Amino acid sequence: RLKEAAALAKIGAITSSIDSSDGLAESLHILSEVNDVGFVIDDPPVNKDAVEYSKKFGVNLFDLVFYGGEEYELVVTIKPKMLEDAIISVREVGGSLIPIGRVTEERAIKTKWFGREVTVERRGYEHFK
Repeated sequence: RLKEAAALAKIGAITSSIDSSDGLAESLHILSEVNDVGFVIDDPPVNKDAVEYSKKFGVNLFDLVFYGGEEYELVVTIKPKMLEDAIISVREVGGSLIPIGRVTEERAIKTKWFGREVTVERRGYEHFK
């Protein structure tokens, strides 16, 4: 995702970033801790393949979405006024930027999951524990 990160940096859109290799939940908690903010994930990134995998192997879909890892996708916070420019910039280098939520003052990570508000607990790979 180097091209995408470079495109976002070039226009000055990024306020923080991390990759999702340790799971989306862990990435969001790290960003929350470092920036003293929280997040509401309005549109969790649920891939149709994840839905099929969840059904086929009896794996909890929420856990796949928030606690699965190894994807090496970018998780970034973007200046709200620059969101459209950021989407276009990333598209111009062949990538896609998918907004999934927003930053909040309350230092918690929450999501809407099938109509219910759910707190996303901190679980994920921790390198030095």
